[in-house]
Amino acid sequence: MARARSSQLSLGVILAAVGAVLLATRFAPIETAPAWLLGLGLAFSLVAIFQRSFGWLLAGMVLLGLGSGMVLGDRAALGLPIRAWRLVALGAALLLVWAVAKVLQIKVHWWPLMVGLVLLVLGAAPFLRHLVFVPPSVEAAIRTWWPAALVVAGGVFIFTALRGK
Repeated sequence: MARARSSQLSLGVILAAVGAVLLATRFAPIETAPAWLLGLGLAFSLVAIFQRSFGWLLAGMVLLGLGSGMVLGDRAALGLPIRAWRLVALGAALLLVWAVAKVLQIKVHWWPLMVGLVLLVLGAAPFLRHLVFVPPSVEAAIRTWWPAALVVAGGVFIFTALRGK
């Protein structure tokens, strides 16, 4: 009985959220595809909150990220192209998956945090290159030698694995 009630609640939340977002598109100019993504993402995220489910949370936030990226990209917000906004929004969504899971005390996986950071950096790279954080010589050294950080990290993992035997 409780399972049927939970399923009904989930279906009700999904239908209400999708309907609300589609109704909002009547008053705010949003293309249909992003509206569906935003509506489903909102619905799945709400189901995740009610059921404390990492799977629903991940699905909801990814759809919200993709929909948000499409809306912001269509408007060319901050002068970033749509592909950059999709990466930034998806990266932010994955970071939110990690943060919301922590807040809801759902079993937290580490990978959304790492993938989210990588997507944020990749998406923001076209914008960040216009800002000067480091001198060009340091930037050239980083571009050349960043694989050394992978070698060092691999060495640390190998050392700790062999030491643990």
